[in-house]
Amino acid sequence: MVGLGRLTFIGLGLRGLGGIPLEGLEKAREADKVYIELYTSPLADFSLEQLASLLGKQPIQLSREDLEERSGEMVLRDAKEGWAVLMVPGDPMVATTHVDLRLRALKAGIRVEIVHAASIYSAAASISGLQAYKFGRTVTIPFPSPGFMPQTPYDVVKENLSRGLHTLLLLDYDAKTGRWMTVREGLQYLLTIEESRGEKVASKDRLALGLAGVGGADVEVKGGLIGRLIKEDFKLKPQTIIIPGSLHFMEAEALKVLAGVKPEELP
Repeated sequence: MVGLGRLTFIGLGLRGLGGIPLEGLEKAREADKVYIELYTSPLADFSLEQLASLLGKQPIQLSREDLEERSGEMVLRDAKEGWAVLMVPGDPMVATTHVDLRLRALKAGIRVEIVHAASIYSAAASISGLQAYKFGRTVTIPFPSPGFMPQTPYDVVKENLSRGLHTLLLLDYDAKTGRWMTVREGLQYLLTIEESRGEKVASKDRLALGLAGVGGADVEVKGGLIGRLIKEDFKLKPQTIIIPGSLHFMEAEALKVLAGVKPEELP
């Protein structure tokens, strides 16, 4: 047994295994028990088998029920008795579920440490050339179904635009079927609401960016008016949408160079 009363949260980054910090790999190899959850944020090009080979042990995969309904009891139990690790997509403390587990561990007298990794919240701004501090509230576009099409994404974009802020729109993922929402589906969702409300928040002449495969060298970044962008084909997963607000001249130049936005498409 390496140590008593210790829980380490380790970020997995954005894609594959290359985003895992070296410090995280070293700690996971040394720990008594390694848990992993892959539902809070989907990872493309990820192999649990390859991770097990890197660690020299098989990580125990947790379900949403394990962490949320059962409050991570297994993780806390092993952390009390020795050194437990929980590996999570992106950066460890972005999901409220992980914050809750962290607080429970601290209240139980367990030593907690965090190994940070890349998150879409910072990477999306970085790869697009937009300034991170100019983003407003983030929102997820869910898969619609009969009688279910929340207008919250539209409302969040509207609010952020009124303040000149950019909006990061995360796209839904169905873990049961393995289906990823695409940029095209996300834009169509916004257009459908625009057709009924007509507030010019997400009209076809609104500037938008589509990102795909963020975290890899082959990342796709394309921008343009929604009417044009919706016709673009993004091949990689996961995919994300950004609706820019007011642009600094450097941001405008970045969008032309990095995302292929045409000068006449800039606001």
